[in-house]
Amino acid sequence: MLTTYRAAFRAPGSAAFCAAGFIMRFSIAVYPIGLILLISTRTGHYTFAGVLSGIYVLANGAGNPVLARLVDSHGQSRVLLPASAVHLVGVVSIIVLAQAAAPDWALIGPTVVCGFAYMSVGSLVRARWSFVLAGRPELGTAYSLESTLDEVIFTAGPLLATILATQLDPVAVFVCGAALVAIGAVWLHKQRATEPPAHEPGTPRHGSALRYRGMSILVLAAAGMGGVFASAEVTIVAFCGQRGSTGLAGVVLACLAFGSGVSGFVYGSRARSGNLPDRFRQQAVLFASLPMLFLAAVNIPVLAVLAFVVGLGIAPTLITAFGLIERIVPTGALTEGMAWLTTGLSIGYGVAAALVGRLADAYGARVAFTVTIGSGLAVGVLALALHARLRERAAESQAAVAG
Repeated sequence: MLTTYRAAFRAPGSAAFCAAGFIMRFSIAVYPIGLILLISTRTGHYTFAGVLSGIYVLANGAGNPVLARLVDSHGQSRVLLPASAVHLVGVVSIIVLAQAAAPDWALIGPTVVCGFAYMSVGSLVRARWSFVLAGRPELGTAYSLESTLDEVIFTAGPLLATILATQLDPVAVFVCGAALVAIGAVWLHKQRATEPPAHEPGTPRHGSALRYRGMSILVLAAAGMGGVFASAEVTIVAFCGQRGSTGLAGVVLACLAFGSGVSGFVYGSRARSGNLPDRFRQQAVLFASLPMLFLAAVNIPVLAVLAFVVGLGIAPTLITAFGLIERIVPTGALTEGMAWLTTGLSIGYGVAAALVGRLADAYGARVAFTVTIGSGLAVGVLALALHARLRERAAESQAAVAG
């Protein structure tokens, strides 16, 4: 099973940029729940906690395509450190204001800065994989590896954030996140040999990645996935908190991410049959159906088991979604295309986080889980629409060749 992963790491420099990206993007799993824990610990309520977490993710979604276009035009090394420096200014501001017991609304500005300037590290690393493994079958395995590492992050991240917030102070979550970003950004910046080339002056520029057929539907599907992630995260925290066991929320979230990590690892290690659009449709339909299981949660142990099962549908869906981007957009817009997918996830996350916190406060966690279910069903419907659109595109291409 490990042979396919070893083959991917034979590419020179791949282990180093993979490790640097892993360190830098670890904070992606601690900031949103860190904001939820920071506010809910101070106020005992989840409405503004969910709103602030949503603001962070929406700001991140707005910044991702902007920074990605700069990367495609100027290269990773010229954008990475300046953007990371601005991001760290936002994080430090959150820390200072929290320590000064500033009113909750004062955290909105720094949260926007923190989110907007946080680069889509996963897109940067996947673009490097695409560069060093161009045209090789190991590229799909590399994408699977990155999705598995994402799930490792989402397994350990919420657990770490919960431990830091409950055993030390919620501010410690942001100190940890800032340190990881600084270390990862500097290390990745130094690795010039594996950096994809920037847009060459004088060559035609591609328009927005969104203009390519199927891309907008894929981004909307990603928004649905983000809605599942956010609503599950906030509702799980509320479910545990309403039962007097907020500290167990990190464990339940870890089960969700662990299930995704297991499925992603297995998916990446096996040969797959069928074309990519078909596989995405199949995985997305499974992803859409699993969140309904949350309604069967009667206590925290049952919720943890159900979270693991729901998690099994996540990574394969994301892996095939990122793979589809290479089929939809040209190489010169690849980083932007991947960033738009991340933006879709962020938008869905932000909207759902803001909505579900209010539902959890007003009606309880069980009602809030309906947002998770609805978001999942939307992914399934959009996946079917995308499959039809890509079939039309393939048919038109074949007709053009025949003509």
